Amino acid sequence: MAKLNLKRIGIIFVFLIFLSILSFISGEISLEKQVKISQERYQATLQELSQKTVEYTINKKKGEVKNYRITPKKNSTVFSLLEELAKREDFEVKSTIYPGMGVFIESINGVKNGTDGRYWQYWVNDKLGEVAADKKEIKGGDKIEWRFEVPAF
Repeated sequence: MAKLNLKRIGIIFVFLIFLSILSFISGEISLEKQVKISQERYQATLQELSQKTVEYTINKKKGEVKNYRITPKKNSTVFSLLEELAKREDFEVKSTIYPGMGVFIESINGVKNGTDGRYWQYWVNDKLGEVAADKKEIKGGDKIEWRFEVPAF
C-alpha cells in the first residue's frame, strides 16, 4: 500500500511539474505576443506623429545642424514655423517684408546673409523653395531645411 501511495505521489509530482512547464511556456508565448503588440503600437504611434509633425532643420554648413520637430497649424508656412521655433528655442530671426513679394530672411541666429557669398535658402521635401517663405504652406509630414550656402542661380 505504501508503494502504491509513493507511486501516486510520484505521478502527481511529475504531472504538476508538467503543468508548471506548460504554464511557463504559455506565459512566455503570451509575453512575446504582448511585446510584439506593444512594438506594433509604438511604430503606429511614431508613424502617426511623423505624419502630424514637421521635421525642421537649420543647417549653417559649418558642422552646425539643428534638427527640430514642430506641429504645424492650419495655414502654417515655412516662415511662421521658423518664427515659432525661434521663440520656442530662443534664437533670433531677422527678416524684411517686401510688399507683393513676401518675406526675405536676413539672418538666423546671428548668421547674416551675404557672409562669404552665402545666403539662407529653404528647401521643402528636398526641393528648393520657389516662393517667399511666408507664401509656402506646410502640412504634417513635410521636411523643411534652411541651408546657408552660395545660391546656385
